[in-house]
Amino acid sequence: MQINVTNRQRLEFAALGFLAEMRKQWARLHPADPCPIKNLSDYPENERSALMAGVQKAIQYAGADTDQAFATWLAKREEEVARTT
Repeated sequence: MQINVTNRQRLEFAALGFLAEMRKQWARLHPADPCPIKNLSDYPENERSALMAGVQKAIQYAGADTDQAFATWLAKREEEVARTT
């Protein structure tokens, strides 16, 4: 999938927000430990691209065009819960 500059900037913005939230959650859970989650600019280019691809996929999964796939996943999840309880 080809993305234009504006979409790439939005994706970068989303990745920055994701990492900021991850650092915040890490600090809550591990207040005495150094945080292993870096700023986006501190990752090598290939890792930055991989992280942004993951964020992009998560955004796609959250979109309305995946409603049918989400409904299928939810039904399977509910079946699993019913089987294990």
